Amino acid sequence: MKKLGTLQSIFRHPVKAMQGEQLTTSEVDAFGLYGDRAYYFLDDSRGGKYLSADVVPALLGYHASMGEKTGEEAYPDVQVEARDGSVHTWGESLFAHVAETAKRAVTPMRSLPTEGGKNWEDHILLVTDASLRELARVIGSDWIDPRRFRGNLIVELEDDEPFAEDKWLRKKLQINDVTLQVTKHCERCMYVNIDPDTLQKNPAVLKACVKRHENHFGVYASVVTTGTVSQGDEVFILE
Repeated sequence: MKKLGTLQSIFRHPVKAMQGEQLTTSEVDAFGLYGDRAYYFLDDSRGGKYLSADVVPALLGYHASMGEKTGEEAYPDVQVEARDGSVHTWGESLFAHVAETAKRAVTPMRSLPTEGGKNWEDHILLVTDASLRELARVIGSDWIDPRRFRGNLIVELEDDEPFAEDKWLRKKLQINDVTLQVTKHCERCMYVNIDPDTLQKNPAVLKACVKRHENHFGVYASVVTTGTVSQGDEVFILE
């Protein structure tokens, strides 16, 4: 077992395609971070596909947070703040607001804890600080916002090695009592071009992913052993 680094940040996205929340501690269940992407919208104009920010970038102007866990039968309620400052719970006012923003009919959906959230590829997405710095260098910036990449866990590496996560593929990681199986690269789309605060687009970000790392940034992992992770936890690779 070799130490890779420490857990720098934890991000959960209670509503798929919206901005989420930064946590200090999170339960990891069989589906990933508890409550991650538990709520979502279907796009009625595209045959019921997920409503996503690559089609409606303004979705990233909504910030969603989730309440404390209260039981096993349903996920906690969410609160969503829109870009205009209005605050909504999961109900008709939010549904109408999102439909107006998206300029299309939408269908709101809510998962059960027994089925988990609607992840894109696998349970958890991991990103490293060294890779973020490298991508910032490629685009000529001092810093790049990790929220662009919608990772769940940001790992601060012991060694400043960009894309060291490539070496994790098909291996297991240990964070506190949680074990993860790293499964695949994350292939990127225009999501990464959208500034999470201003919603302005910078096509240089996706171009940098393509140029520097074959359009891959971050790695997906499946949950092997459930538990709890916290900021500052040591991250190990199981050799």
